[in-house]
Amino acid sequence: MPTCNICIDELSGPVALPCGHVFCGTCLIRTINSIKPTTSMQPCPTCRSLYSIAYIDPSAIPDSIRPHVTPGIRKLFLEESGPSSPTPSPTPAAVSECERLSAENKNLRVNCAVWKRRAEFHAAATLGLLNLARMGRDYNKQLKAEKDELQRECNMLKRKLGAEEFVIFFGIVQAEADLRVFF
Repeated sequence: MPTCNICIDELSGPVALPCGHVFCGTCLIRTINSIKPTTSMQPCPTCRSLYSIAYIDPSAIPDSIRPHVTPGIRKLFLEESGPSSPTPSPTPAAVSECERLSAENKNLRVNCAVWKRRAEFHAAATLGLLNLARMGRDYNKQLKAEKDELQRECNMLKRKLGAEEFVIFFGIVQAEADLRVFF
């Protein structure tokens, strides 16, 4: 007999949640009542997926969609298989269906591994391109800073050279004026 994940005992009055986990009805009710504040959406005690505890009146649901609406908590009726009931041997059709599903599962796992490797390769390539772009941006900033520094030095030298030329020119003019006065 299956066991309840809440009380770790055999299931009594089993109920199932939409996520597929099965619990004792009383254990689940106790768990729901222990969560405060009470809301209409409750987490599964095992996987934390949300399910609704709101009661839906079946008479309020149109007949056309009634088969598709299921309550959040469903009562289960488990059959016990004892040693007195022989298990039927699988038919060849069931075996071939099982083999087909197994082969399909194996194929899907292989495809999943291939796509995972491709995704890792593309992620690495994208990361490399991002790093290259960052390096280019940083190098561009460094070159701009060097250009600005050289531009400042050039302007400073031009000003210094202009002042020296002015002094030389002024000195020549002054010397000519002195010569004129002297002669």
